Amino acid sequence: MGKIMKSGKIVVVLRGRYAGKKAVIVKAYDDGTADKQFSHAIVAGIQRYPRRMKRKMTQKNMMRRSKIKPFIKLVNFTHLLPTRYTLSDVAPAIQPKDLKDPMKKKNLRFQVKKKFEERFRSGKKSWLFQKLKF
Repeated sequence: MGKIMKSGKIVVVLRGRYAGKKAVIVKAYDDGTADKQFSHAIVAGIQRYPRRMKRKMTQKNMMRRSKIKPFIKLVNFTHLLPTRYTLSDVAPAIQPKDLKDPMKKKNLRFQVKKKFEERFRSGKKSWLFQKLKF
């Protein structure tokens, strides 16, 4: 049986602060690492989704409502629900040590935000940018 949790796979976070939020696997560690000896992944996801827009809104209003707030987190595989969707080229190569340094993490979040907003404005993968309905 092949691997399900690959980089680029869109997942739903099931536990913790970001439960119910959609995310993309940036890097997966199937066998774990020396300090975390369980299968886990670095995910980049959407904490605050863009708001609904209408045709009659001004350009300024549309730009304000299309902002996305991302998150980057290391998550155990058991807390992720894989979907059938994939997304490539979301974030640069992120290492676990980058998540411990606040300045590097802030810079990575900014880069991910730019990629997500660019993807949102292109109109592709619209399912990713909508709240999960349940």
